Amino acid sequence: MKITKARRIGFCFGVKRAVMMAEEALRKYGEISSLGSIIHNKQVVEALSAKGLKAVNSARDIDGGTVVISSHGISPKVARELRRKGLKIIDTTCPFVLNAQRIAKRLGEEGYSVVIVGDANHPEVKALVDFAPSGTVVVGSRAEAEALTFRKDARVSILSQTTQSTANFLDVVGVVLGKRPKELRVFNTICNDAEERQRLARDLASKVDLMLVIGGRHSANTKRLCEVCKKVLNSTHLIETEGEVEKAWFKKVRTVGITSGASTPDWLVARVVRATRQPRRTQDSQKNP
Repeated sequence: MKITKARRIGFCFGVKRAVMMAEEALRKYGEISSLGSIIHNKQVVEALSAKGLKAVNSARDIDGGTVVISSHGISPKVARELRRKGLKIIDTTCPFVLNAQRIAKRLGEEGYSVVIVGDANHPEVKALVDFAPSGTVVVGSRAEAEALTFRKDARVSILSQTTQSTANFLDVVGVVLGKRPKELRVFNTICNDAEERQRLARDLASKVDLMLVIGGRHSANTKRLCEVCKKVLNSTHLIETEGEVEKAWFKKVRTVGITSGASTPDWLVARVVRATRQPRRTQDSQKNP
């Protein structure tokens, strides 16, 4: 059985930067807090927690010391609260996310109505909404965009969660354009890594019998990768660890493709590759360590 890894795999630049900054802060300050999960990968977060990084859900839960802002960013209101408390802030917000935040803020100042293409419950999008003007709407699909209404004199702008698929983003743009607002500005704020990772994964999925997508189930970019591959190859599975590899998947399979979300470490990919070569032994060892 031939196993092929996608040409873009493992940590993206933004995640690698966030993890390195957190580890440096842990070495310098000892125990520190993070506002939410610094990245959406359970295994990496657990490893950082073992070194002293404590994830909290709200700024209200932090009384003092050093706080790490996740790679997904925070809203201006939360940032003000942290500064008011006199906390030392280490901001690991991904540069692509920062760019989207700056655009959203500027559009509000220029009087545009803003549409964000993304997952309304994702921390990146929640923060982005707070940078944008009041009345900003979030849509996740063409169907949700169809329900939007605009005044005839509307000046509308569209931007995206950084991990969206290009196809979905363009679908929404097409729908909004069809509603003929007076003015429409479109900003492609999808990060380069997400676009390229999806393209390479889609290409690999078209050439193999089975596709494995490795990453956290709460990771937006991992779920998007899985959706992209699934459209090409139904035999696509999203897994978090090597322990989820099932022997039954490989019946009559000659070629396997492997890709990963942007917050999946290389060491976890290597474990899955080993498990793919020997799925039975891996599962047995998980049950009988």
